[in-house]
Amino acid sequence: MAGFVAFGLGVALLERAARATPYSRDMGQQATEDETGARPAVWLVDGYNVLHAGVLRGRDRAGWWKAAAQARVVSAAEGFDDPRAEVWVVFDAARPEAASERCSVPPEGRVRLVFTPSADEWIVRHVRTHAEPERLAVVTADRQVAERARHRGARVVSPLAFLRRCTRAGGSSPQAPGAPPDA
Repeated sequence: MAGFVAFGLGVALLERAARATPYSRDMGQQATEDETGARPAVWLVDGYNVLHAGVLRGRDRAGWWKAAAQARVVSAAEGFDDPRAEVWVVFDAARPEAASERCSVPPEGRVRLVFTPSADEWIVRHVRTHAEPERLAVVTADRQVAERARHRGARVVSPLAFLRRCTRAGGSSPQAPGAPPDA
């Protein structure tokens, strides 16, 4: 009996692994154009995910939820290299109205800022309801969000690949991975 159960579990795990989409830290690095030449028109950025994956280092992580940390993500996104792209940075906030009031990000920038109880759900819902999900790029390292967005037709880009593209004048690009800390 135990052998039968173990065999069944093994088969189930193999089937799940076969259906799983492989994940790479550099996933989406080539997401500028697809085979038809179409570029993502809208970039949906999981703000705290990008903050933890590529912006904060060492002691900076102590204040990851503060407005100053959020402003660093938005500032980097302001320098996104495709001036035609619409960039949305979405942050989790238990009380979205309070978070938007305390945020030190100027509202006149090119980045659209969203505070919502669940950034993951907001992003997936936006992908699901968008008329052309293939024109969306979702920036996240969250495998579940990535899988749900990809399933609905959006492209998925890693936070590090996105941040490498945030170097246009006007935005401040965070340090590249492996670079020495600023003095």
